[in-house]
Amino acid sequence: MTAEGSGMKRLLRTMLITGAAFMINYMITLVLTPFITSTVGTAAYGFVSLAKSVAQYATIITLALNSFAARHIAVAYHNGDMKKANVFFSSTFYGDVVLGGLVMAVAVGCILFLEKIFVIPSELVGDVKLLFLIVFINFLLVTVFTVFGAGAHIANRLDVVGVFKLLSYAAEALLLVVIYRFLQPRVAYVGLGLLAAGAVVVASNVWITRRYTPQLRVKRVDFSRDAVKKLVGDGIWSSLNDLGVLLHNGLDLAICNLMLSPLAMGQLAIAKSIDLIFHSLYQVVAQAFQPMLLRSYAENKMDKLLQELKLSMKLSGMLANLAFAGFFALGMAYYKLWIPGEDIALVYRLTVITVMTSVASGCMKPLYYIYTLTVKQKVPCVVTIVTGVLNVVGMFLLIRYTNLGIDAVVWTTVVLVGFINFVSNPLYMAHVLHQPLSTFYPQILRNVLSCAIITVLFTGLSRLYMPDSWLGLILCVAVYAAIGGVVHLAVVFAPSEWCMVLKRLKK
Repeated sequence: MTAEGSGMKRLLRTMLITGAAFMINYMITLVLTPFITSTVGTAAYGFVSLAKSVAQYATIITLALNSFAARHIAVAYHNGDMKKANVFFSSTFYGDVVLGGLVMAVAVGCILFLEKIFVIPSELVGDVKLLFLIVFINFLLVTVFTVFGAGAHIANRLDVVGVFKLLSYAAEALLLVVIYRFLQPRVAYVGLGLLAAGAVVVASNVWITRRYTPQLRVKRVDFSRDAVKKLVGDGIWSSLNDLGVLLHNGLDLAICNLMLSPLAMGQLAIAKSIDLIFHSLYQVVAQAFQPMLLRSYAENKMDKLLQELKLSMKLSGMLANLAFAGFFALGMAYYKLWIPGEDIALVYRLTVITVMTSVASGCMKPLYYIYTLTVKQKVPCVVTIVTGVLNVVGMFLLIRYTNLGIDAVVWTTVVLVGFINFVSNPLYMAHVLHQPLSTFYPQILRNVLSCAIITVLFTGLSRLYMPDSWLGLILCVAVYAAIGGVVHLAVVFAPSEWCMVLKRLKK
C-alpha cells in the first residue's frame, strides 16, 4: 500500500475510533443530565456546566505556552533535530508545572468564597464548592502533562489516542454509575467522573509518547527560558483569541446566573450541552486531519495541503449539517423523551438558536489549524476579541433594556460568530496561505446549500412521522443520516471526487 493510501486508512480508522468515543461521551450526557435535573434540580445541572466553563477560562493562561508546543516539537522532530525537539518538550513541561500550580492556588482561594461570586442556592453551596475543587484538580493534572500529547501528533497515531479516549469515557461512565447507584446523589460526583477520565487520558498520552516517540524525554537540563519565551511569544495570541472566544460563548452561563436566575442558567446549560456535542462531533474530523496537515505544511506541499483542507471541510460539514437538520426536525421529540419535566419549548428554541452557528462553523472547524501551522494569530485574535466585547455588551444591554431575556444571550452570539465564520476567517485563512481570497468560499456555499436542502427534507419527513419512543427516534436518526449523507455528498463532491472516495473506501 502507498504512503498516501496508508495515511487515508489511518485517517478513517482515527475518525471511526474517535466517533465511538464521542458516542460514549454522548451517552453519559444523555443519562446524566435528566438524572441530575430530576434529583437535585435544573439549577444544579447549570453549575456542572459553569464549573467546566470556569476551568476552561483558566486554560487561557496556559494556552499561551501550549498552543504552539506540539507544532514546534513536531517540526523539529520531522527535521531530525532531536535536541531542539527535546528543548521545546522539556521547557513546555516545566512551564506547565509552574503555570498550573499558580492557577490552582488562585482557584482554591476563589472557591473558598464562591457563594460571593455566583448566585448559589444555600442548600447547594458546599456541594458546588466541592464540584469546583475537583474540576480544578483535574485541570491541574491535565495541564501538567499536556505536552505529552505531542507524541501522537508526530507519529500520526491519533487512532491510538481515540482508543484511550474511548476508555477514558468508559471509566467516567463506570465510576458515575457505581457512585450514583450506591451513594446519595450529589452534583459534585460529576467532577470525580471527569477526574477519572482525565487520569486515563494523561496516562495514555505518556505511554503513547514513550511508545512511538521514545526520543522525546523530559530533562531538566533541556529546559530553556528562550524556548519558553518563543512558545509564549507565538502562543500569546492564541490566549488572547481564546479570551475573545470566552467573551463569545464562555460567559453566557455566568451572565444568566448573575442577571437572570440559576434556573435560566440551568436551562441554557441544557441547550449548550447539545451545542457542545455538535462541536465534539465535527472535532472528530478536524483533529483526525491535523497530523496530515502538519506533515504537508512542514514538507511545503501546498497543493496537497489545500486538497486535505478542502476534504476535511466536506466531511466535517457533513457531520455538522446532519446534526443540525436532524435536531431541527426531531429536537422536540428528543426533548420530550429526554427531559419531560422541563420547559421543553423554551429549551428547544434556545438549542436551535445556539446550534445555528454550526451551519458555518462545522465546515470551518478543520481550517482553524491553519493559524497554528502558519503562526498567524494576530488578526483573527483582534477580530475575535472585538466581536467578543460587542457580544458581552450586547447581552447586557438587551437583557437590561428589552424583554428578550434569555433569548438575548443566544442571539448575540449567533450573529457575531456567523460574521466571523462567513467573513473574516475564510478571507484571512486564504491570505495567510498566500491563496486567492475566494479559495474556501465555494466549499462554504456548497455546505450551506447542503444544510438547507437536508433541513427541508428532514422537516418534511418528520411531518409524515414524528417518533414518540426511543426506538422510533433511533430508527429515524439512522434513516435520516443515511439519506442526508447521500444528499450532502451529492451537493459538495464533484463526480471525480466521488470516484476517488469510493475507490479509497473500497480499499
